[in-house]
Amino acid sequence: MTRTAARPPRTPTPSARTAEPAAAEELARRLRALACLPGPSATPTAWPCDTGLLDWLRRMTYPDLYTWAAEENLARRWIGGDVFGSRLLPRAPGFLAGVDVRRLAPHLVAPLLRRVSMTRPAPTAADLTPAALAADGGPVSTFRRDGAARLWGQPEHAPPLPDTTTIPHVVHGIWLGRPLPESNGFWVNYGAAADSYAGQVDFVLWTDIPRSRFDAARATPPAPAGHPDPLAPTRALLAWAGTHGIHLVSVAELFHANAPMTLHTPYALELNRRLPQGFAAASDHLRVEVVHRFGGLYADGDLRFLPDAAPPPAERADRPEGPGAEGVPGGGYRLFRGRWDGPPAADGPARLPDLFDRVAASAHGFTLHALTDEIVLNDVILAPAGHPALALWLEGARYNYLRDPRDLYAADTPEPADPDPPTSDPRAGSGPPVAGASGWHGEPASWTWAVTAMRTGRVHHWLLARLGIGVADLVRPAPAVRGHSELSWLPPVDGQPPVACPDPDPLPTLVACVDLLRWQHLSRAGDLCLTAVAPLVRGLPEPDTAWTALLLAFGHLSTDLGPVTSVTDRRRNQDQTLDVVTLPPEAEALLDRSATPVTWFGSVRSGDDPEAAAEAAGREHWFLGERTVPARLLPAAPHGHPGRARKP
Repeated sequence: MTRTAARPPRTPTPSARTAEPAAAEELARRLRALACLPGPSATPTAWPCDTGLLDWLRRMTYPDLYTWAAEENLARRWIGGDVFGSRLLPRAPGFLAGVDVRRLAPHLVAPLLRRVSMTRPAPTAADLTPAALAADGGPVSTFRRDGAARLWGQPEHAPPLPDTTTIPHVVHGIWLGRPLPESNGFWVNYGAAADSYAGQVDFVLWTDIPRSRFDAARATPPAPAGHPDPLAPTRALLAWAGTHGIHLVSVAELFHANAPMTLHTPYALELNRRLPQGFAAASDHLRVEVVHRFGGLYADGDLRFLPDAAPPPAERADRPEGPGAEGVPGGGYRLFRGRWDGPPAADGPARLPDLFDRVAASAHGFTLHALTDEIVLNDVILAPAGHPALALWLEGARYNYLRDPRDLYAADTPEPADPDPPTSDPRAGSGPPVAGASGWHGEPASWTWAVTAMRTGRVHHWLLARLGIGVADLVRPAPAVRGHSELSWLPPVDGQPPVACPDPDPLPTLVACVDLLRWQHLSRAGDLCLTAVAPLVRGLPEPDTAWTALLLAFGHLSTDLGPVTSVTDRRRNQDQTLDVVTLPPEAEALLDRSATPVTWFGSVRSGDDPEAAAEAAGREHWFLGERTVPARLLPAAPHGHPGRARKP
């Protein structure tokens, strides 16, 4: 039964208080002072140097890819720009002086990752010279290719693989954004696998926790019993990694300003969401970047690597049977929940070194997780560094952030038949017709935006279709790696709780909110998507003041984007309750909900029938479980009185 009441708060909250106008105005002033509009160019900094690869990427995507004119044009629409400089890349650490991490020989990958591991003090530059690393060289799988075998099943214009395919015996895991929960299977599965394969395969955990935090955990004793210890999660991670010989590697240290990710901007944006879904999306990007740069096997930490790693009898284990079985009557949706296991039997290798060997010798030279005859997941990626398929994957993911979500999730999105952009697209020539949303509808059924983000988690579907590679063509990783997921990125069934803000100053959180709102404004036709930032604002000590400051400042901080044309303020939770963003009166006064723009997120888009656009104006629009209505953001009254907006 669908309920339409707003969900009750989880914990008692104090009575609503009127936001102090002076406090809100001062916070808005500080936000405005930090910004530099329209923001520095976000033109990608990791352009392909190989002309053959670049020509192929243009053929597979769009002709103007990585040309100055097209890239600069896209940069001004790239997730709203970086107006606060919050996505600037760090410099390379001193110990990497002279090390080009983008061109590392495969047998040097494991020793480099061992020596930069944060389970030990930082290395010196002398520790990372080629000679020093070669003395500790890691095992690899190699396969010599001749003639047509170098084309990895692609046409002649595809960039060939090297005459020797070499994959380092390294397993990459990722955990980002929050402490690893005590109950997560990552601890047991990943640790046991690292123990079992010691000396044969190196296990790495990539993290956004800075080295300084691990140094502090080593240098200081734990807090006395009964006292809070902010470093407790870091100490636990450090002890676990040390026990099992797992290398803790900093993302920021190996993807720095001189060797950036192709997807640095969307990766940083997703991290700034500070939600499990954002961390999962950032991980979707990082896993491709890591394997593309270093080679090896990426695997989700809750996958099973050992034959005796079975779920306890009492543990619920389900399987995704298909989208049709997941729907819920009444226009709602049900997220796929609970742990599930992949098929226990498969025709793949039984041990990881054999899996590396088989993939190196396979026709395509890489593989993903072919869970069944129809389902392919991105929780396993095994490839040599620099594989062209992963370069194409990165470009598909990059372009997805420039796509209208109504196209991204459209049910009738076609597979790309050719690389030419549609002439009806106002940005024709600036982007490829990337697909990957086939079979999806406005109301999600299974593996929704909260589970498998279309922008990030399904790019591999487009990739395989573009390359003409079917499930049967992939090397199946089971039983060496078997399907299992705890779906740890899912929000609670009654909605996302507030994100606690440890910083007493709300400004950093509001900076993240503005970045998110600017991105949503661009991708959603001028929409002010309050639901995207509601968990962050609700976690602040004074959310009413924060809401008012945010809306006061956003008018100025979006002048380069165009006017606000709508507001999204309701989200349907999995349990069918509505999560309503209720603004304080001072913030609500800044919105004109009687506005009827001709074109907004709920109307047809520009270039279509103008009469149809006018007819659509004024209606509420539900998309992916969220409600959008037409609205206008009013200019604040002069002299800083947030409660009295001006209506022309």
